[in-house]
Amino acid sequence: MKKKILILTLNDYVIYQPTILNLYDFLSPHFDVTVISFQPKFATKKKDEKRNIVYLETNFLSSQFYQKLDFILSRFSRVIKSFFPEYQYYHQYYNRYLPHILKSFLKKGKPQSDIIIAVDLQALFIAQQLYGSVHFLSLEIDNNTNKYYKKINKSKIKSVFVQSQIRYDYLFPETKLKTFIVQNAPVFEGKPVEQKDRKDCIWAGAIDRRLAVLDCLEFFNHYPDYKLEMKGGGDKKTRKIIEERYNHLIKQEVVIFNQEYLPDNSFIDFLSKFEVGFCFYSWELIQSSFNYLTAPSGKLFMYFAAGTPVIACNIPGFSFVKEFGAGVLIDDYKPETIFKALKHIESNYEQYSDACYAIAKQYSFDKHVKPYIDFLIEQG
Repeated sequence: MKKKILILTLNDYVIYQPTILNLYDFLSPHFDVTVISFQPKFATKKKDEKRNIVYLETNFLSSQFYQKLDFILSRFSRVIKSFFPEYQYYHQYYNRYLPHILKSFLKKGKPQSDIIIAVDLQALFIAQQLYGSVHFLSLEIDNNTNKYYKKINKSKIKSVFVQSQIRYDYLFPETKLKTFIVQNAPVFEGKPVEQKDRKDCIWAGAIDRRLAVLDCLEFFNHYPDYKLEMKGGGDKKTRKIIEERYNHLIKQEVVIFNQEYLPDNSFIDFLSKFEVGFCFYSWELIQSSFNYLTAPSGKLFMYFAAGTPVIACNIPGFSFVKEFGAGVLIDDYKPETIFKALKHIESNYEQYSDACYAIAKQYSFDKHVKPYIDFLIEQG
């Protein structure tokens, strides 16, 4: 009989978390794996139907209360932050309400498992309270002032699964824990179906103002000879702004929305039809968040597996784009800057595309996750 693994996450859009899904698939031949997640409500409502995922429900009235509370308190926090720049506000919905539901569920049912993998600090704290020593999978990094960071017991962390050394060092400075560095990348199975006549640009992933999507659209407002397909869910308010501000581009089909969900392999084939992909974060977000400054963007690695060069923000987390020559990193989102980057890529497209495949091969998930799987098998 296979030993059991329980993966705990507060994530309510697990279907868009390739690290969790890929890890599930690589663990499944060796273990009986269950993921505890939340009902998808915001970025998407789609569930993963082929994996063993338990979706926890939230109470409608409680959810509304915490979301409205977060809205009000976040407004106040902006004022406080203007006087005290170091002040950090942590959303009550994700840092109080969802952890409470997860903890209550686990205490009530206390699912039996041989190995516990906790995703991010909130789940890690809860798992340590209920199960003792557990394994830690880091996806999102809050500032170290996060109350859960202060409460976790480092001596009860059996291993750390993280995307880069710089992110590990930030979380656990001067602390040596068993560590596995695995990027948020798909399994690279070779070049997708060859696309000889790639055209247009693609925005893959969340459509969110924090990701500088409006800055990206402004480029197409100035250079409407280029076309953009936007594939992904996201913030309703941002979508409304886009439809109002750039309605003329939508009508002219310069900008096209596509929200059809595609699994990893189909998604990579889809991306391979496009000439260039974008990966931006707002500069304000980058400056205020270590998480985004060093972000291991999953969509970036999807672009690479598709051989689609990128135009991305110049941050430490994306430095390998320049190192491999798989795209152009930019320091501002002015239309002229994006246009210049596009021309650079178009001038030597084959070289840029080949560099994408080189990165995809280098960071292929299967190659880097194997030592982690072997370690868990030994631990089990």
